[in-house]
Amino acid sequence: MPWAAGAYLFLLGLAAGIALLSLTAYRHVSPAWVRRLLLATGLFVFSRYLTMALFTTPESPASLALLRPCWFATSVGLTLPGLFAVDQLLRHPAMTPQRLLRWYAPFLAAYLAVLLFGRVVAAPDPVAGWSLHLTPGWQRLLSATHAVFVLGFIGASLLLMRKVTLRPVRVALAGLAAAYLYLTIDGLVLAFGGWYFRPYLYSEMLALLALWHAFETSAALQRQSLSL
Repeated sequence: MPWAAGAYLFLLGLAAGIALLSLTAYRHVSPAWVRRLLLATGLFVFSRYLTMALFTTPESPASLALLRPCWFATSVGLTLPGLFAVDQLLRHPAMTPQRLLRWYAPFLAAYLAVLLFGRVVAAPDPVAGWSLHLTPGWQRLLSATHAVFVLGFIGASLLLMRKVTLRPVRVALAGLAAAYLYLTIDGLVLAFGGWYFRPYLYSEMLALLALWHAFETSAALQRQSLSL
């Protein structure tokens, strides 16, 4: 196996492991239906890296066509947990999970349109096997949706950082904002041709770690408040 293909598979395995790590933080979330929803999105993200590993084989991508949505799993699997992470950190009585989902609904509709109906082209990968690419129109829809989401998310995180006095919460919010900014930069790099060493995997792993830290911080603060 060429060293580049081996390094790519190693990164995919590392990313899959970090995706499973993020699942351990979701176990603290309440109510139960939100916890189940987050676990589902976490497993969806995990399926992305498994799918990408399967596509490194030389067999025809047509045999893996049913796994196509999993390739783009981070569109939902990293954005929706970000909203709930902020909600868990702040625990503001005026904000409910239902309200968050209503706010997220237009983004979810766009993401699901891409996942379910987006036209995808399979091309030989320069490292191993095959890679999937959205056609230009669908890629623009995904990029525009993600850009609007991230700009709003980062702006809200920075605004909340100025109002929150608890240092752990401020650190967690700063980590989320930085991770999602890095994720967007790598998304633009990928949209305009990508990079040989898959830098987007690093930004996805950082986003997963930021989510894990945010949910763990929220759980620690909750335990601390209950012990007082």
